[in-house]
Amino acid sequence: MGLFHFRHFDIDDCGCGMKICSDSVLLAAWFLPPYREARSVLDVGTGSGVLALLAAEICPYAEIIGVEIDPAAYDAAKANFRNSPWASRLQTVHSDVNDYAVGAPDIIISNPPYFTNGEHSSDAARCAARHQNGFGFDTLLDLPLAEGGHLGMVTPADAYDSIIFDAEMRRRKLRRLCRVATAPGKAPSRLLWDFSDTDGDYVEQTLNLRDTSGYYSDEYRRLTEPYYQKLPLR
Repeated sequence: MGLFHFRHFDIDDCGCGMKICSDSVLLAAWFLPPYREARSVLDVGTGSGVLALLAAEICPYAEIIGVEIDPAAYDAAKANFRNSPWASRLQTVHSDVNDYAVGAPDIIISNPPYFTNGEHSSDAARCAARHQNGFGFDTLLDLPLAEGGHLGMVTPADAYDSIIFDAEMRRRKLRRLCRVATAPGKAPSRLLWDFSDTDGDYVEQTLNLRDTSGYYSDEYRRLTEPYYQKLPLR
């Protein structure tokens, strides 16, 4: 894709296995605003750094670390962080998260690999970004959180049962869930998750990306327009 202009920063995703997609923006816009006071954020599998950069924008007091195993994506994120308005609060770490001492951040965010099987891409970087290969949803659920901390991630809708099971085994509490559908009447294709180690109210909602006319829905616009430089009607 090359250079992508957001409202307050730019992203160059050249060399990254997975290019910028709306999933990361939607996760940040939905998950992060209730936690604006967070002081530490860990972005696991940061890729080009879009989630970490949105965290820096939404959480003005947070120190943000983006962990990335792929060297080309790590280089891209490092450059994007350096060129952003929040360079002093952003750090990249070139590591497998399984080998990185993450500490216990207030917030963990991730747009993790989706696919556990099926044909792998011939592009090694794209393959690593799309397939779990030792980094799965359970990896994120195993990471430590600060007291009162939260884990946010986006997954396919068909991962619901396995993630609920894995979370219960780890005593992680599901606090919010957003079922994302492309349009009214369509089955959800994505899930946005908010886990914590502490009990509290549970909120579930459904978000339609488009309305019955095929235009972006009012709710989707309300969530994401503050971050996109320009969101088209369709």
